Amino acid sequence: MRRTESGLRALLEERANDRAGAEPGPHLDRIIRRGRRTRATRRAMRAGAAVAATATATAAVLLTGSIASTGLVRPDERAVVARQPDSARVETGPELPESYPIVLGAKRYSIPLLHAERFATTGVGRTVTFTPTSTDTGFKVVCGDPNAWLVLSSPLKGGERGGTSGRCGNGGGGHHDHLSAPTGWLKGPQKIQVWVFPPDAPVIEVAEQLGRCLRIPASAPCDEEAAGRALSREDVRERLSKKVGEQPGQWAVGVYDHPAAGTFAPAGSSTPSGSSTTSGRP
Repeated sequence: MRRTESGLRALLEERANDRAGAEPGPHLDRIIRRGRRTRATRRAMRAGAAVAATATATAAVLLTGSIASTGLVRPDERAVVARQPDSARVETGPELPESYPIVLGAKRYSIPLLHAERFATTGVGRTVTFTPTSTDTGFKVVCGDPNAWLVLSSPLKGGERGGTSGRCGNGGGGHHDHLSAPTGWLKGPQKIQVWVFPPDAPVIEVAEQLGRCLRIPASAPCDEEAAGRALSREDVRERLSKKVGEQPGQWAVGVYDHPAAGTFAPAGSSTPSGSSTTSGRP
């Protein structure tokens, strides 16, 4: 039972009176001082125990955090395989075929892929430069989204430009032969121009605004086919490019030709992937 200092003093005085005539006991003040020291010691010990318990809990928390941060697994937990964030995933984009089939009347054959380039954005024009090895040069564009809009423009025999335009589908392209290849085709590097626009690009709206919708027949409405043909017009492409801007979108272009004599690797180069081209009329 705990006693107050005043109660302890009264008890000692009472017992001192009861022991009258007996051997004198310790001095009262000394006993009180000893009691105070004992109580102070006990309080300090209790405070020290509380501090030690707090420190132990803190250390446990820190240790747990350290285990979590270093990837260690406690016995009662299952190991979880870490996944790379989506932003770190490598996307290769659509695949180009290894060869390009050519049909010239009864003559059928294929030419191999000699040069390929990949792009990760749509809405701007790209120029691909390569060195043909024959007049049998083919081109193929494949899109990550088959509903994307595609325009491919290449030089023709008389110096003008021609090509294909419309939805990308399973891929668009074309090829030359000895009758259609431009003069001087084998005398040095050649260029083709490619535009890919996102699937929701307002092609019909822009074609109607510019009065460029190529209807067949003329009384037909300005539908997707008519607007797709309008993409062959430079002013339509320029207006559409300004309207949609550059957007993410995977696509690739391949150049197909016969291997050069004595070589097995394609020759070719391209403009920087961030460049935009608007020159040349298809």
